[in-house]
Amino acid sequence: MHSPHKNGKPPYRDAAPYRPLVIENEWEFRAELPFDAKSSSLYYIGEQLMPNWATASHYHDHFELCYLEQGHGQYQIDKTLYQIRAGDLWLTKPGETHYGLAGEDASFRLYYLGFKLEWAKALEPDFYQLGAGRVVPDEDGTIKSIFDRLLREIRLRPRLSIHMAEGLFLQLLVTVSRLFHDSAQRPDAAPSPLGAAVIEVMNRLHGEIRYDHDIEAIARSIPVSRSHLAREFKSAIGMPIGEYMRSLCLDKAKFELRATDKPVTQIAEELRFSSIHTFSIFFKRFAGITPSEYRKQATGDARR
Repeated sequence: MHSPHKNGKPPYRDAAPYRPLVIENEWEFRAELPFDAKSSSLYYIGEQLMPNWATASHYHDHFELCYLEQGHGQYQIDKTLYQIRAGDLWLTKPGETHYGLAGEDASFRLYYLGFKLEWAKALEPDFYQLGAGRVVPDEDGTIKSIFDRLLREIRLRPRLSIHMAEGLFLQLLVTVSRLFHDSAQRPDAAPSPLGAAVIEVMNRLHGEIRYDHDIEAIARSIPVSRSHLAREFKSAIGMPIGEYMRSLCLDKAKFELRATDKPVTQIAEELRFSSIHTFSIFFKRFAGITPSEYRKQATGDARR
Protein backbone atom coordinates (compact mmCIF):
# COMPACT_ATOMS: atom_id res chain seq x y z
CA MET A 1 0.00 0.00 0.00
CA HIS A 2 1.37 3.40 -0.97
CA SER A 3 0.33 6.61 0.72
CA PRO A 4 0.39 9.98 -1.07
CA HIS A 5 3.46 12.14 -0.63
CA LYS A 6 2.94 14.91 1.89
CA ASN A 7 1.53 18.00 0.13
CA GLY A 8 2.25 16.41 -3.24
CA LYS A 9 1.00 13.89 -5.73
CA PRO A 10 1.53 10.17 -5.05
CA PRO A 11 3.56 8.16 -7.53
CA TYR A 12 1.43 6.68 -10.28
CA ARG A 13 1.07 2.90 -10.40
CA ASP A 14 2.52 1.48 -13.60
CA ALA A 15 0.66 -1.83 -13.75
CA ALA A 16 1.74 -4.59 -16.08
CA PRO A 17 -0.11 -4.54 -19.44
CA TYR A 18 -2.63 -7.26 -20.32
CA ARG A 19 -2.77 -7.18 -24.10
CA PRO A 20 -0.08 -7.23 -26.79
CA LEU A 21 1.11 -3.87 -28.02
CA VAL A 22 4.14 -2.81 -30.02
CA ILE A 23 5.37 0.78 -30.13
CA GLU A 24 8.15 1.62 -32.55
CA ASN A 25 9.41 5.01 -33.66
CA GLU A 26 12.65 6.96 -33.96
CA TRP A 27 13.07 7.24 -30.20
CA GLU A 28 11.68 4.02 -28.77
CA PHE A 29 10.87 0.38 -29.36
CA ARG A 30 8.59 -1.30 -26.83
CA ALA A 31 6.83 -4.66 -26.97
CA GLU A 32 4.27 -5.34 -24.25
CA LEU A 33 3.39 -8.96 -23.57
CA PRO A 34 5.27 -10.20 -26.63
CA PHE A 35 4.41 -13.80 -25.66
CA ASP A 36 1.57 -15.72 -24.08
CA ALA A 37 0.97 -14.06 -20.70
CA LYS A 38 -0.22 -17.35 -19.18
CA SER A 39 3.05 -19.16 -19.80
CA SER A 40 5.66 -16.40 -19.66
CA SER A 41 7.11 -14.22 -16.92
CA LEU A 42 8.14 -11.55 -19.45
CA TYR A 43 5.73 -8.58 -19.42
CA TYR A 44 7.44 -6.08 -21.69
CA ILE A 45 10.79 -5.21 -23.18
CA GLY A 46 12.00 -2.02 -24.81
CA GLU A 47 14.77 0.19 -26.02
CA GLN A 48 14.79 3.92 -25.24
CA LEU A 49 16.89 6.29 -27.39
CA MET A 50 15.48 9.58 -26.22
CA PRO A 51 18.16 12.14 -25.28
CA ASN A 52 17.32 14.12 -22.14
CA TRP A 53 15.25 11.15 -20.92
CA ALA A 54 13.41 11.58 -17.63
CA THR A 55 10.64 9.69 -15.83
CA ALA A 56 8.02 10.74 -13.32
CA SER A 57 7.92 9.05 -9.93
CA HIS A 58 6.15 5.67 -10.23
CA TYR A 59 6.11 2.07 -9.08
CA HIS A 60 5.20 -1.36 -10.51
CA ASP A 61 3.60 -4.61 -9.40
CA HIS A 62 6.52 -6.42 -11.06
CA PHE A 63 10.31 -6.33 -11.32
CA GLU A 64 11.99 -4.02 -13.82
CA LEU A 65 15.52 -4.46 -15.12
CA CYS A 66 17.31 -1.58 -16.87
CA TYR A 67 20.61 -1.54 -18.73
CA LEU A 68 22.33 1.66 -19.90
CA GLU A 69 24.14 1.00 -23.16
CA GLN A 70 25.08 4.64 -23.84
CA GLY A 71 25.02 7.80 -21.73
CA HIS A 72 24.95 8.61 -18.03
CA GLY A 73 22.51 9.95 -15.46
CA GLN A 74 20.85 9.44 -12.08
CA TYR A 75 18.29 6.93 -10.85
CA GLN A 76 16.52 6.93 -7.51
CA ILE A 77 15.00 3.80 -5.96
CA ASP A 78 13.01 4.59 -2.81
CA LYS A 79 15.48 6.42 -0.53
CA THR A 80 18.69 5.86 -2.47
CA LEU A 81 20.10 7.81 -5.41
CA TYR A 82 22.42 6.06 -7.84
CA GLN A 83 24.77 7.55 -10.41
CA ILE A 84 24.53 5.46 -13.57
CA ARG A 85 26.85 5.27 -16.55
CA ALA A 86 27.21 3.28 -19.75
CA GLY A 87 27.53 -0.43 -19.00
CA ASP A 88 25.54 -0.33 -15.74
CA LEU A 89 22.45 -2.39 -15.04
CA TRP A 90 19.99 -1.93 -12.18
CA LEU A 91 16.80 -3.48 -10.89
CA THR A 92 13.68 -2.32 -9.05
CA LYS A 93 11.47 -4.64 -7.04
CA PRO A 94 7.64 -4.64 -6.93
CA GLY A 95 6.31 -1.68 -4.97
CA GLU A 96 9.50 0.40 -4.98
CA THR A 97 9.04 4.02 -6.03
CA HIS A 98 11.64 5.04 -8.61
CA TYR A 99 12.50 7.58 -11.28
CA GLY A 100 15.42 8.54 -13.48
CA LEU A 101 17.05 11.44 -15.27
CA ALA A 102 19.58 11.30 -18.10
CA GLY A 103 22.75 13.36 -17.95
CA GLU A 104 23.19 16.25 -20.34
CA ASP A 105 25.14 16.40 -23.60
CA ALA A 106 25.50 12.67 -24.21
CA SER A 107 24.05 10.03 -26.52
CA PHE A 108 21.54 7.87 -24.72
CA ARG A 109 20.41 4.26 -25.15
CA LEU A 110 18.53 2.42 -22.41
CA TYR A 111 17.27 -1.17 -22.49
CA TYR A 112 14.49 -2.12 -20.09
CA LEU A 113 12.46 -5.20 -19.26
CA GLY A 114 9.54 -5.89 -16.93
CA PHE A 115 8.90 -9.33 -15.50
CA LYS A 116 7.44 -11.47 -12.75
CA LEU A 117 8.80 -14.75 -11.43
CA GLU A 118 5.76 -17.04 -11.21
CA TRP A 119 7.39 -19.32 -13.76
CA ALA A 120 10.89 -19.05 -12.29
CA LYS A 121 10.30 -19.55 -8.57
CA ALA A 122 13.87 -20.66 -7.95
CA LEU A 123 15.04 -17.13 -8.75
CA GLU A 124 12.60 -15.31 -6.46
CA PRO A 125 14.79 -15.33 -3.32
CA ASP A 126 17.76 -13.86 -5.19
CA PHE A 127 15.76 -10.95 -6.58
CA TYR A 128 13.61 -10.17 -3.54
CA GLN A 129 16.60 -10.21 -1.18
CA LEU A 130 18.53 -7.54 -3.08
CA GLY A 131 19.62 -4.74 -0.78
CA ALA A 132 20.74 -1.19 -1.54
CA GLY A 133 23.46 -2.23 -4.00
CA ARG A 134 21.24 -2.10 -7.07
CA VAL A 135 23.63 -0.86 -9.75
CA VAL A 136 26.29 -3.22 -11.08
CA PRO A 137 28.55 -2.99 -14.14
CA ASP A 138 28.30 -5.33 -17.11
CA GLU A 139 32.07 -5.63 -17.26
CA ASP A 140 32.34 -8.25 -20.02
CA GLY A 141 29.34 -7.13 -22.09
CA THR A 142 27.30 -10.29 -21.45
CA ILE A 143 24.13 -8.42 -20.46
CA LYS A 144 24.29 -6.20 -23.54
CA SER A 145 24.75 -9.22 -25.78
CA ILE A 146 21.72 -11.03 -24.34
CA PHE A 147 19.55 -7.91 -24.51
CA ASP A 148 20.55 -7.34 -28.15
CA ARG A 149 19.70 -10.93 -29.09
CA LEU A 150 16.42 -10.85 -27.17
CA LEU A 151 15.31 -7.63 -28.82
CA ARG A 152 16.26 -9.02 -32.24
CA GLU A 153 14.08 -12.11 -31.70
CA ILE A 154 11.11 -10.00 -30.66
CA ARG A 155 11.51 -7.45 -33.44
CA LEU A 156 12.13 -9.83 -36.35
CA ARG A 157 10.17 -12.89 -35.15
CA PRO A 158 12.14 -15.57 -37.02
CA ARG A 159 11.08 -19.21 -36.87
CA LEU A 160 10.65 -20.46 -33.27
CA SER A 161 11.39 -16.97 -31.96
CA ILE A 162 9.13 -17.43 -28.93
CA HIS A 163 11.15 -20.38 -27.71
CA MET A 164 14.48 -18.70 -28.42
CA ALA A 165 13.43 -15.50 -26.68
CA GLU A 166 12.17 -17.35 -23.60
CA GLY A 167 15.51 -19.12 -23.37
CA LEU A 168 17.40 -15.83 -23.68
CA PHE A 169 15.13 -14.27 -21.07
CA LEU A 170 15.96 -17.03 -18.57
CA GLN A 171 19.66 -16.72 -19.41
CA LEU A 172 19.42 -12.98 -18.76
CA LEU A 173 17.79 -13.47 -15.35
CA VAL A 174 20.38 -16.03 -14.20
CA THR A 175 23.27 -13.85 -15.41
CA VAL A 176 21.83 -10.81 -13.63
CA SER A 177 21.36 -12.81 -10.43
CA ARG A 178 25.01 -13.88 -10.52
CA LEU A 179 26.22 -10.32 -11.12
CA PHE A 180 24.25 -8.96 -8.17
CA HIS A 181 25.41 -11.80 -5.93
CA ASP A 182 29.06 -11.18 -6.80
CA SER A 183 28.66 -7.43 -6.35
CA ALA A 184 27.09 -7.85 -2.90
CA GLN A 185 30.30 -9.47 -1.66
CA ARG A 186 32.24 -6.26 -2.17
CA PRO A 187 32.64 -4.13 1.00
CA ASP A 188 31.80 -0.87 -0.82
CA ALA A 189 28.80 -2.24 -2.72
CA ALA A 190 26.00 -0.34 -0.97
CA PRO A 191 25.68 3.42 -1.63
CA SER A 192 24.71 5.91 1.04
CA PRO A 193 20.97 6.57 1.25
CA LEU A 194 19.62 10.06 0.72
CA GLY A 195 18.49 12.18 3.64
CA ALA A 196 14.77 12.55 4.31
CA ALA A 197 14.69 16.19 3.18
CA VAL A 198 16.33 15.42 -0.16
CA ILE A 199 14.01 12.46 -0.74
CA GLU A 200 10.99 14.67 -0.08
CA VAL A 201 12.04 17.41 -2.48
CA MET A 202 13.00 14.86 -5.17
CA ASN A 203 9.58 13.23 -4.81
CA ARG A 204 7.91 16.61 -5.24
CA LEU A 205 9.95 17.58 -8.30
CA HIS A 206 9.50 14.24 -10.06
CA GLY A 207 5.93 13.67 -8.89
CA GLU A 208 4.77 16.67 -10.90
CA ILE A 209 7.27 18.21 -13.30
CA ARG A 210 6.50 21.94 -13.40
CA TYR A 211 8.32 25.26 -13.61
CA ASP A 212 6.59 27.00 -10.72
CA HIS A 213 7.54 24.77 -7.79
CA ASP A 214 7.95 26.97 -4.69
CA ILE A 215 11.18 25.71 -3.08
CA GLU A 216 10.68 27.98 -0.07
CA ALA A 217 7.24 26.46 0.54
CA ILE A 218 8.59 22.91 0.10
CA ALA A 219 11.35 23.64 2.63
CA ARG A 220 8.83 25.01 5.17
CA SER A 221 6.59 21.95 4.78
CA ILE A 222 9.39 19.42 5.44
CA PRO A 223 10.27 21.45 7.67
CA VAL A 224 13.83 22.74 7.17
CA SER A 225 15.29 26.09 6.28
CA ARG A 226 15.69 26.76 2.57
CA SER A 227 19.43 27.31 2.99
CA HIS A 228 19.85 23.97 4.76
CA LEU A 229 17.80 22.19 2.09
CA ALA A 230 19.83 23.84 -0.66
CA ARG A 231 23.13 22.72 0.89
CA GLU A 232 21.94 19.17 1.53
CA PHE A 233 20.44 18.82 -1.96
CA LYS A 234 23.54 20.07 -3.76
CA SER A 235 25.78 17.86 -1.66
CA ALA A 236 23.68 14.75 -2.42
CA ILE A 237 22.65 15.39 -6.04
CA GLY A 238 25.57 17.44 -7.32
CA MET A 239 23.62 20.48 -8.54
CA PRO A 240 21.41 23.21 -7.05
CA ILE A 241 17.67 22.56 -6.66
CA GLY A 242 16.75 25.26 -9.16
CA GLU A 243 19.06 23.85 -11.81
CA TYR A 244 17.71 20.34 -11.26
CA MET A 245 14.12 21.59 -11.55
CA ARG A 246 14.94 23.47 -14.77
CA SER A 247 16.60 20.37 -16.18
CA LEU A 248 13.47 18.31 -15.53
CA CYS A 249 11.27 20.95 -17.19
CA LEU A 250 13.54 21.21 -20.21
CA ASP A 251 13.67 17.43 -20.61
CA LYS A 252 9.88 17.17 -20.32
CA ALA A 253 9.37 19.97 -22.83
CA LYS A 254 11.73 18.33 -25.33
CA PHE A 255 9.92 15.04 -24.97
CA GLU A 256 6.51 16.62 -25.57
CA LEU A 257 7.81 18.51 -28.62
CA ARG A 258 9.39 15.38 -30.10
CA ALA A 259 6.88 12.71 -29.24
CA THR A 260 3.49 14.48 -29.33
CA ASP A 261 1.51 16.87 -31.50
CA LYS A 262 0.53 19.07 -28.56
CA PRO A 263 0.56 22.80 -29.36
CA VAL A 264 3.44 24.70 -27.79
CA THR A 265 0.88 26.70 -25.80
CA GLN A 266 -0.49 23.52 -24.21
CA ILE A 267 3.00 22.29 -23.30
CA ALA A 268 3.77 25.63 -21.66
CA GLU A 269 0.53 25.45 -19.66
CA GLU A 270 1.14 21.87 -18.51
CA LEU A 271 4.59 22.84 -17.25
CA ARG A 272 2.99 25.80 -15.41
CA PHE A 273 4.74 28.63 -17.22
CA SER A 274 2.96 31.94 -16.82
CA SER A 275 2.78 32.46 -20.59
CA ILE A 276 3.98 30.96 -23.86
CA HIS A 277 6.35 33.93 -24.11
CA THR A 278 8.00 33.01 -20.79
CA PHE A 279 8.24 29.38 -21.89
CA SER A 280 9.80 30.33 -25.22
CA ILE A 281 12.42 32.51 -23.51
CA PHE A 282 13.23 29.70 -21.06
CA PHE A 283 13.48 27.10 -23.81
CA LYS A 284 15.69 29.19 -26.08
CA ARG A 285 17.98 30.15 -23.20
CA PHE A 286 18.68 26.54 -22.19
CA ALA A 287 18.21 24.70 -25.51
CA GLY A 288 19.66 27.33 -27.81
CA ILE A 289 16.65 27.40 -30.17
CA THR A 290 12.93 28.10 -29.93
CA PRO A 291 10.41 25.32 -29.18
CA SER A 292 9.10 25.41 -32.77
CA GLU A 293 12.61 25.20 -34.19
CA TYR A 294 13.39 22.29 -31.89
CA ARG A 295 10.25 20.41 -32.97
CA LYS A 296 11.08 20.97 -36.63
CA GLN A 297 14.64 19.67 -36.20
CA ALA A 298 13.63 16.73 -34.00
CA THR A 299 10.72 15.47 -36.10
CA GLY A 300 11.50 16.73 -39.58
CA ASP A 301 8.09 18.35 -39.58
CA ALA A 302 7.94 21.60 -41.52
CA ARG A 303 5.07 22.92 -39.41
CA ARG A 304 5.75 25.86 -37.12
